[in-house]
Amino acid sequence: MSYLRNSPLPIRMIAWTLNMSITTLSDWDKLFDSEMVPYQKPEKRGKSAKVTIEIVHSIVAKAREMQAQGKTIRIKQFCRTIRDESGIELGRKTVQEILVANDLYAPSTRIRRPRFYRNICRRIPNGLLSLDGSEFIVTIDGKPYKFNLELGVDVGSFCHTGFDIRQTETSQAVIAVMEKHRKNYGLPLGVLFDHGSANMSDDVAKWLQDNGVERVPVGPGNPKGNGTDEGAFSQLKNVLGSLEVRTLSPEQLGSDILNMLVSVYIKMRNKLSLRRSPGTPEAAMRAEVSDQERQYEKERIQIHKESKKTTDEEHQKLDSLYAVIKEHDLLLDSASMERAKSTIKSHSLSSIHKTERAFVEAVNRKQDRKNIQYFFGILRNIQKEEDDQLYKDYCRGKYDYQRMLADERWEQKRQSSRPTIDLVIDMALAATGQSESMQDIAMRRCQEWLHVIFGTACYCSAMKKRIHVQIGKISSLTVVQKEAVWEWIAPLLNMNAGRESVTLIS
Repeated sequence: MSYLRNSPLPIRMIAWTLNMSITTLSDWDKLFDSEMVPYQKPEKRGKSAKVTIEIVHSIVAKAREMQAQGKTIRIKQFCRTIRDESGIELGRKTVQEILVANDLYAPSTRIRRPRFYRNICRRIPNGLLSLDGSEFIVTIDGKPYKFNLELGVDVGSFCHTGFDIRQTETSQAVIAVMEKHRKNYGLPLGVLFDHGSANMSDDVAKWLQDNGVERVPVGPGNPKGNGTDEGAFSQLKNVLGSLEVRTLSPEQLGSDILNMLVSVYIKMRNKLSLRRSPGTPEAAMRAEVSDQERQYEKERIQIHKESKKTTDEEHQKLDSLYAVIKEHDLLLDSASMERAKSTIKSHSLSSIHKTERAFVEAVNRKQDRKNIQYFFGILRNIQKEEDDQLYKDYCRGKYDYQRMLADERWEQKRQSSRPTIDLVIDMALAATGQSESMQDIAMRRCQEWLHVIFGTACYCSAMKKRIHVQIGKISSLTVVQKEAVWEWIAPLLNMNAGRESVTLIS
């Protein structure tokens, strides 16, 4: 840098002498102040490198080699491998896109969309009763005794309405809890429980049928009251802790103690409000909802629904949903219907139409599949396939090796059909030292070529730098000869650059 700043020669001659690029030499000069102290240390972080066809070819070749050896491609490990072996430093996302574009890695998208589910939790007291059993162990004189506690909890208010303690979970215990609930609060509209043998017994089914109570099915995608009984058992066991008693009458006393403790807990729990509610569960169960309040809430919901504006595309999606529900006579409550409408809006029309056809085929094969949950399950899978295909097409548009190879060949063919900088320099070398008439002919031809070259260039100054660099790369010429070639070409460059109104460089 000191030589560059102290030398009377122009920067192009110094670059030719040092066999360096003019741009590199100029960039280096900008890194130091007048005292030759560096301004800052150059870093490569945050600077994205252009993905060339050579880089894509190296990555594809390495991936195919690993597949031929039966190895599984893991993106992070693969990035380290190509960095260590080939010196290719690319981000995980870019490498994954290159592999997906060349069918070497399966596309996988993660687009967050609302999922449909049926929420059975209601805010109407005594609407749904959740029943479940849990095992409790009472240790008496060092010997553990197991008891089954069957507990009933109102889904809407979380009020604990009844319980029964027996040695095992039986149908009589289930009926006893429902009888206590009926005695204290009346019959519920429906009962939630799992598919245990006691819950599915004939005695329980007969009791529900005789009293007109609906059995509401539950499953992995529809937990009992959103975890109503599970939460109740968790709180209960945290309050009671370990139960240990020493006595000469173990079994009966253990049952009596557990019965007393659970009774105390339920009475106290029902006096505590839940989820910042102003009232207690007990008060909520005793309260009555008037017809006027129901009508007001219905009107408020209707106003809220009407305030939602939907686009034409969303109308088409909703029409498809309504058509599926009507065609297959699907039963949905108001909350599930709202959730279904909200969910289907986030999916594409093409995936919805494909789902309609797939749903019809699935229902024709097996009638048990005729429910809205199965429809949305198919829709989620088809939408995932669509998203993956879109991502794969996007990657192919950027990094498909065959496409990049075809583009490069087309560019080379296009470049070969028009004049190049090397052709201009060769003409200048041939014309130097010739007669004046020969030089005039050569200048007119070079001027035509340069006019074409500058016509396709975005920046004329960058094109002049390229000519500087190309002249400097000719190793067979001395610096004086290179300067003579430049002096021959310079007037032609100024003429073409002047037409483009570009600032000239010396």
